[in-house]
Amino acid sequence: MAATVAVWGFASPLIKAASVGGEAMAFYRLWIGALALLLIVSVVMRRPVRAAFWPWGLVAGALFGVNLLFFVTSVKTTTVANATLIGALQPAIVLMVAGPLFGETVSGRDIACVAAAIAGVGIVIAASAGTPEWHPLGDLLAVGAVLTFTAYFLVSKRVRATGGTLEYMTVVHVVAALVASPAVLVRPGELVGLDLRDVLTILFFALISGTLGQVVIGWAHRYVDVSVSSLMMLGVPVVAGIAAWAMLGEKLGPLQIAGALLTLAAIGAMLWRRPSESTVVEEAVAPLAAGAE
Repeated sequence: MAATVAVWGFASPLIKAASVGGEAMAFYRLWIGALALLLIVSVVMRRPVRAAFWPWGLVAGALFGVNLLFFVTSVKTTTVANATLIGALQPAIVLMVAGPLFGETVSGRDIACVAAAIAGVGIVIAASAGTPEWHPLGDLLAVGAVLTFTAYFLVSKRVRATGGTLEYMTVVHVVAALVASPAVLVRPGELVGLDLRDVLTILFFALISGTLGQVVIGWAHRYVDVSVSSLMMLGVPVVAGIAAWAMLGEKLGPLQIAGALLTLAAIGAMLWRRPSESTVVEEAVAPLAAGAE
């Protein structure tokens, strides 16, 4: 779990440091992931993709493709801290939207925690305004990323009970790659002329933080309580912020740090419940950067 938190935290600064634009980065990430999954399912496992996965896979894949475009472009456009901290709001959104759908009770304490978390993000954004790395469009794209990933999570949760995770994820990646591909027409020249650092970043994003990160998280959940792993995932924006400071020179002022701590503390307090009482919300935190990664 700790290794995955570190890998996902470093992914965002690496993406921002690369000379490849967000559209090209999403294009390569999705197609490499799709081809890798097709190879595993069709060649290694020799298992056909069942037709039952396509209806939900089409919806989830479209959401995932848009989500990845939003997230990668937000990281390239605004501060890494803002993009990842806004993404950390996902469990709060799941609680307010999905909780009632899955029969979970939203208490006054939960509402207070969500309000505090949103207030903390607001403080960070306000304090970031005017800094060289900040842009309001990037923050808006980060909001779009967390909303589309929440929708993707809800769709995927309905499919998960049927089994065939690799088959489903293969459909999702193929559809997502097709949905995201037209975006590269904005800057098609960025698909070529990649230097070694760009190639390594793309491979890291597609295979290590993306595919391998998801596999490791799935394996670790067998041995770590979901309440603990959910709280550990809140370390992703912390690692990302520190890495962005070290690698990119992005600085966080006292007010930004205070706002980030308020958000993470509020979400942590919201998640500090028995797993049996909040399965949907706590499961939602595991793929925090995944959608993204």
